[in-house]
Amino acid sequence: MTTDLDSDRALEDEENDQFGFVGMAKRLAPSIVQAAKGDGMVIGLEGRWGSGKTSLLNFLRVELDSEQAEGIYTITIAPWLNGDSSSLVSSLLEPMAAILKNREKELEEVDGEQWNVTKDKVAEVSRLLRSYGPKTARRLASVANVAGYFIPGTQVLGNALEAGAEAAEAIQPSELTPSEIKQELVHKIQDLDVGFIVILDDLDRLEPEQAIEVVRLVRSVADFPKVVYLMCYDREVLSHALKTGLQVEDGDLYLQKIVQLTFNIPLPEPFDLRTQFFDEAKEVYTKATGNPAEGALLDDLRSAVDREGGGLSTPREVKLALNSVRFVFPQVKDDVYFPDFCRLHLIKTTHYQLYKWLERYLSIRSVLVTGDANVSKDEKAGMGEELKVLLPSEDALSGRSIHSLDRFIPGISNADAAAGRVFNSIKSSSVSEAIGLKRLGSPLHYRFYFALTGPKTVMRDQDFNSLLDLARDDVDHLTTRFAEEVRKRRTSGKTWFEHVLDRLDDECIATLNEEQLSGILQALSGMMDVAIKEDGAIRVFSRSIDATANAVAKSCLSQLRELSLEKQAETVCSMARDGRAINWLVGYFFRSQLFRHGRVGDEADSPERWVMSDEVLTDAIAILNARVAMPETKALIPNLPDLSAYLYGWLNITKDNQAVDWVREYSRADEGFIDILNRLRGWAMSDRVYYPLSEKAVSIFLDWDYVITRLESMKGGEYADQVAELQVAIEQARD
Repeated sequence: MTTDLDSDRALEDEENDQFGFVGMAKRLAPSIVQAAKGDGMVIGLEGRWGSGKTSLLNFLRVELDSEQAEGIYTITIAPWLNGDSSSLVSSLLEPMAAILKNREKELEEVDGEQWNVTKDKVAEVSRLLRSYGPKTARRLASVANVAGYFIPGTQVLGNALEAGAEAAEAIQPSELTPSEIKQELVHKIQDLDVGFIVILDDLDRLEPEQAIEVVRLVRSVADFPKVVYLMCYDREVLSHALKTGLQVEDGDLYLQKIVQLTFNIPLPEPFDLRTQFFDEAKEVYTKATGNPAEGALLDDLRSAVDREGGGLSTPREVKLALNSVRFVFPQVKDDVYFPDFCRLHLIKTTHYQLYKWLERYLSIRSVLVTGDANVSKDEKAGMGEELKVLLPSEDALSGRSIHSLDRFIPGISNADAAAGRVFNSIKSSSVSEAIGLKRLGSPLHYRFYFALTGPKTVMRDQDFNSLLDLARDDVDHLTTRFAEEVRKRRTSGKTWFEHVLDRLDDECIATLNEEQLSGILQALSGMMDVAIKEDGAIRVFSRSIDATANAVAKSCLSQLRELSLEKQAETVCSMARDGRAINWLVGYFFRSQLFRHGRVGDEADSPERWVMSDEVLTDAIAILNARVAMPETKALIPNLPDLSAYLYGWLNITKDNQAVDWVREYSRADEGFIDILNRLRGWAMSDRVYYPLSEKAVSIFLDWDYVITRLESMKGGEYADQVAELQVAIEQARD
């Protein structure tokens, strides 16, 4: 579905005039007609590209055509459509001659001596115009050919003019010189009861050499009485073309010699452009969504247009911005916040370099928020300096100040230090709000505003929401899906499962019902051992996947406690009894709860910060005590992804020597002994990551002197390489 685009054609229907062009035309037309009855004049209709010059001309033509009864004829010429292969002189003079020829035919049908005299005058002027055109073209050809030596491009023009002149003279030879013909024309036109208004539109589209030729023709060749030239152009553009083509110091001064009178397209009245954008934007929203813009969304839209719409300067800019919105919004309406979308396209139209800066900033910030990358201080400073150049104003109310961004672009500040202007931290609640509303500042949605698709490092909303549906309806399927996402890597190297955990923040969890909360907890207890195994390497600079999952589980339990204590107790016991991720349950999740309740360690949380009651934890630990003692559970231990964590958790849960006894039994074989020592190694980092083996970690389970002696005895045997590596690890721990 798309909304109707505006082709940006000039206005012709008076009902579509929103900027007073019809009123201007009605008041300008009589003065132009009067000028066409006198000595002639060159009038400049000046305005920026997109200001509505052609629309005003269209309405002027309607008014001027109504004056034909008084013998005033309007001719429209677009010189930029005439290439080098046709004569500009003919394009100016032939339409006049043609009108007079028609006038002559009309007079032939009228009897009377007076009409016959008038008819003869009209015929003579028509003949002189047809003769004057070719001769003038030949003269200008000579000038252009000479000029070609110092004005690029005029050689071709001169050749074309000369060729046209030769062809015309072969048909209509004349003995008079161009100057003589012109003098005769001046006298005879003064006697005629006929006037001409010649409209020359879009002079600012001409190449410099063409612009020179047109203004020269208008002022020197065809400046007849009763002929008004209405030249339409952007003064700055045409002046520059004249300066370039003539190689003069001041093109504007040269233009003043040509034009005797100027009328500037006035600026739109304050707020007219913003009002037009606002009104039409509301229609776009309603048509695309089927709902009216109202409430907070309407207020935000009005605020966005008031702030960014201040940069609009021409009706064309309004059309450009609205067309961008019309073209794209229907395709992304479910993934963006409409006021921010309009705001961005207003910036794109009025301040394109800022638009490109925002795209780069938001793309970098997105991977910072998701933890997929870092940004250096130098890069921060560079972007901060660029932002200050783009938005230099210190006025908080100005649309050209950094303050204008802080309401919808997160992490922006008007700090003195360049690096302090960008990538500042914001509250997690603000991030969640941006995500919830799908705002431009959302790291999950920003790319829809620029590329019509989400970031590659972010899961689509519909896919994420499907996981929440499974949490409610099909826990086994959710467990499988979580495990599948663990095995999928994003372009950053991190897994999609980590992204899911990141999105399950406190604000998201607060929106879930008790079935969804219970489903997520049961799914985690069913697959987290897979995640720990896939996570593999030590996380030096980022949070481990088990720590992230623990945080999500605790948040879910807290919310579930608010909704239903009974459901929470049922879920916790189900996790302890049925959860297949025994490594995570024993070594991470329930072990952390023992610490929080003060059953292990000496840094207990206060009871009001517990996520479950002491009674619920007691019931769950009892279930785990029974599980860890089972032969089938013990058979899993050698293949657990984080054996050391499991062993420590086993010690804390049972408070006896079950874990120590298992380690000593497993270590009877040399293979088991080497495996246990390797699995008890820690990590440290200086110039690289090391994996030391400390006495403290080993002595909990095995006598340290026994370990040293046994390793020494194994140096020349089957496991010599592993023994040597472990002995180095022991030395690293001592250092």
